[in-house]
Amino acid sequence: MRPNMIIEEFTIKDAKVTLRTPSMDDLINLTMLINSLVSEKAQIAFTQKVTLESEREWLTHHIASLEQNKSISIIAEINNELIASSDMQIQPDGEMGIIGIIVKKNFRNIGIGTHMLKVVIAQANQRGIKRLRLHVLATNNTAIHTYVALGFIETQRIANQHFRDNRYIDEIIMERTI
Repeated sequence: MRPNMIIEEFTIKDAKVTLRTPSMDDLINLTMLINSLVSEKAQIAFTQKVTLESEREWLTHHIASLEQNKSISIIAEINNELIASSDMQIQPDGEMGIIGIIVKKNFRNIGIGTHMLKVVIAQANQRGIKRLRLHVLATNNTAIHTYVALGFIETQRIANQHFRDNRYIDEIIMERTI
């Protein structure tokens, strides 16, 4: 896939959502998205804000991986505002993909993340990926419910993996076959 390629457009709650691949032009907006999630103490693995330079390194590597068909990456926009990002890193065996997804606070629980995951799953299927894996904090019940509805099951639990708000939280690994 090439950067900045539109994958799909759909409407949710009278808003047109554009799904496309990321490009280097998204650097600042991706940095702002992840940092907004860190600031709100969202149920994600990140607890520290990322720097523009570290995000530039990640995005440069990520776009190269996308161009080499070693990953799938989708961002969601509404009115040119970046509101979500999902990616899947294809493992060296070519049979497993590891998925990550983040959605901006005011755009959760309306179906955008679920739709993005369905697109990632469909693209993984087209590429012959056999298994999908994702990691989620055990306290993120909304995400877990969504993943279960999409066919993921808990395959492993890592006790006390994350320390948040003066307590330890388990990390759950979920998988599904395609």
